[in-house]
Amino acid sequence: MSTTSPELQLEKISRFIGGIMRGRDPDLADHLQRLDTQAAQFGRYIGLPEQEAKLLGIGAGIHDIGKLCINEHVLNKPSRLTPAEFFFIKQHPMAGYQLLAPLELDKRVTDCVLYHHENYDGSGYPQSLAGEDIPLFARAVRILDSYDAITMNRPYHKGRSSSEALALLQKDKKFYDPALLDSFTEMMRTAPPM
Repeated sequence: MSTTSPELQLEKISRFIGGIMRGRDPDLADHLQRLDTQAAQFGRYIGLPEQEAKLLGIGAGIHDIGKLCINEHVLNKPSRLTPAEFFFIKQHPMAGYQLLAPLELDKRVTDCVLYHHENYDGSGYPQSLAGEDIPLFARAVRILDSYDAITMNRPYHKGRSSSEALALLQKDKKFYDPALLDSFTEMMRTAPPM
């Protein structure tokens, strides 16, 4: 019988997943590691209790686990995806959720995995949720994930500066929780770099 606390067990699972991701795709693993750190910092910034800020970090740090189920050629394709390839990419939130289901993790963590591509205006996937029907942690990860994707170099685009990324998020603000986006923008402009 394990005497490990649920919080420590969750951290161990997160590190385990991080190791698997690093073996498959080091760039994706770096993305997840940045999001883990940044999400915990963001959680603290918006006033979440420390335990919840850590949970947000863990959820952000494993949100793309479903990409383990997607062909590497499609994930790292340097050109525009075909409709069929994009269909497969759109399956990764549900695939990740199903991978984690047997572990019976904290729902706030699995919400990050399942709903991180839901858009505030209802145009996202997999369930086209809108507004506050999207769980809080997933709304936060949506912003952090987009910001990091814009600023990192990928096969299909060169990373942009922080200020350019924040401007792009504001331009596409219909996709994001407006209060969280404002808080994130403020944090990135005033907080020390992560």
